[in-house]
Amino acid sequence: MKIKPFKLERFYTIHEFTAQYLLCSSDCESMTIGDLLQLEEGASKDFNNLSLSYTETKGNPSLRQNISSIYSSITADEILVCSGAQEPIFLFSQAILNSGDEVIIQFPCYQSVQSVPESLGCKVVNWTVKYDDNIPVFDIEELAKLITNKTKVIYLNSPHNPTGHHFSKEEQLVIVALARKYNCIIFCDEVYRELEHKPEYRIPAFADIYENGVSLGVMSKAYGLPGLRIGWVASKQKEILEKIAVLKEYTTICNSAPSEFLAGVALRNRDEILKRNLEIVQTNIPLLNAFFNTYSELFTWYQPNAGPIGFVKMNFEFDDMAFVEKVVKEKNVLLLPGEIYDYRGFFRVGFGRKNMPIALEKFEEFVKENLLK
Repeated sequence: MKIKPFKLERFYTIHEFTAQYLLCSSDCESMTIGDLLQLEEGASKDFNNLSLSYTETKGNPSLRQNISSIYSSITADEILVCSGAQEPIFLFSQAILNSGDEVIIQFPCYQSVQSVPESLGCKVVNWTVKYDDNIPVFDIEELAKLITNKTKVIYLNSPHNPTGHHFSKEEQLVIVALARKYNCIIFCDEVYRELEHKPEYRIPAFADIYENGVSLGVMSKAYGLPGLRIGWVASKQKEILEKIAVLKEYTTICNSAPSEFLAGVALRNRDEILKRNLEIVQTNIPLLNAFFNTYSELFTWYQPNAGPIGFVKMNFEFDDMAFVEKVVKEKNVLLLPGEIYDYRGFFRVGFGRKNMPIALEKFEEFVKENLLK
């Protein structure tokens, strides 16, 4: 297959491990293996006695049971464990789509949900964000006009990367009704689920409320454990899971046994992990509010109600990629340019890390030295 280079991952390959301050991280604060094992009595001993043998292609049954606890109606048999979130995104599209199929994606998006269908010869239709009084909105009426009898999959992401937009329960039900009318699959990236800033912002998983729903989850984002490389898809459509599993035997075959064990420990203790990460987010948001209020002539900031990322509009003439490159060169602070998403004039910020205040201070130095002359 021929596919476009992954712009976001290429960008991070160059900058993520060389920049001193990451002000654009999409994940939350991570932890050590030791800290994770301390969350559960006996976990260290069990980890040391773990066999480094092959694991089941669909994922360890115990881990799938742990994952199912995140959902209201999904069972362990309705979950397939994969490597991170990228593998299930890739394999789902490969398993379900054929040349000539039509798909709808929320735009801007994580590139693979667009590039993989395109590489298969699919028609990709963008459901593009609109800004209403500086608030990102995905117009449901517009979505209704985009869906046709040819639409096979609607790719969603809520909470949304990079805008921070999150569907309301009412919006979610309307979207499900539209998909049901046309018998479309909904594939929803829910990697920030359980990191809503208030309980009232939480919505059900699409796999829980729609018979043709496929929900994507991962240990990387809300839980802050990207090094585990554990993700999953959940769906009541076992035929979809089986098709993905068959293709997985051509990619990773199975997951890392230590990673599956550690993911299980994390999920059984996820309330504690999420509480810690939410406290970091809620500490950092007021700092961002103060910063963007101070420099409101330069930047427009929308405060999300879920997740650890936001999209910032640049209110001045400066190419966003060139701007980001200048910031990292002069202050060693990394932002993510909107050009990565083919949505120029913006940059992404991340606020799920403990050192965000330091990164913000360094960025403010840059602003004062370069934009306030």
